[in-house]
Amino acid sequence: MRWYPQTDQVNSPAALQRTLKQVLDQHYALQDQVKGMQPPAAAPATAPASTSGPSSTQFLGLPVAPIDTATLADGATLTWDKKNVLLSSCN
Repeated sequence: MRWYPQTDQVNSPAALQRTLKQVLDQHYALQDQVKGMQPPAAAPATAPASTSGPSSTQFLGLPVAPIDTATLADGATLTWDKKNVLLSSCN
């Protein structure tokens, strides 16, 4: 529905103010109606606190859960063996 003010609705400052208030009330009511029809925004995905380390490690694109590196599933322990360390060049 379209509405256009008549001359007597805008011929004085008081009449113009009433007319403008009526138009703005209708405008804001329509804005509220449109906002009510829109779905709520999805919550943003949370990123891990750290971007490096066992908590953010991925294997083939799948996240890997951090593990206890002191003991393994079969009861073995991880130790450092200096004589078996290999150095490689990244050329």
